[in-house]
Amino acid sequence: MVLRDGRHLVGTMRSFDQFSNFVLEDTFERHVAGDKYGDIPLGLYIIRGENVVLLGEIDDAKQAAAGRLHEVEMEEILALVQEQAEKDEGKKVVDLWNFDHES
Repeated sequence: MVLRDGRHLVGTMRSFDQFSNFVLEDTFERHVAGDKYGDIPLGLYIIRGENVVLLGEIDDAKQAAAGRLHEVEMEEILALVQEQAEKDEGKKVVDLWNFDHES
């Protein structure tokens, strides 16, 4: 599940309602940097539907067979994410939907 604030949550969906509110069990927040990832355990998590951008199913067998991502310790992935953010900080990001800027 991808949220509006950019976080990626992975868990077992236990319930949802007509407003697309979700209850996730055994939830963790996944951080990815390059070909490595790390997970922060969150436990039982309730998400308001208005914050959900994308929802999908993860096939663990396919993920393992593809072998594209390798799990690392949380400290390492947080350092890699911080390093990547600092490197990308100098790049100019143009908001295509902001019509007030000049192209």
